[in-house]
Amino acid sequence: MVEAYVLLMTAAGTARPVLASLRELDAVTRASIIAGEFDIIAEVEADSNQELLSLVTEQIQSDENVGRTRTCIVLE
Repeated sequence: MVEAYVLLMTAAGTARPVLASLRELDAVTRASIIAGEFDIIAEVEADSNQELLSLVTEQIQSDENVGRTRTCIVLE
């Protein structure tokens, strides 16, 4: 099991709809709007690094309102 935090920067005014979409994904265990450089943080789980890559690139980054992401893999 691979656990990670994904930080998302969204287009102005779209944080709430992006958050709602993230919360519908099975791999997202928790997601919140945050203050700071990024707008949303999502805690995710995947069976492998490859599955995590697919989640981030095909499901999260493909949202037109997501401008940038940073993925932080949990080591311990």
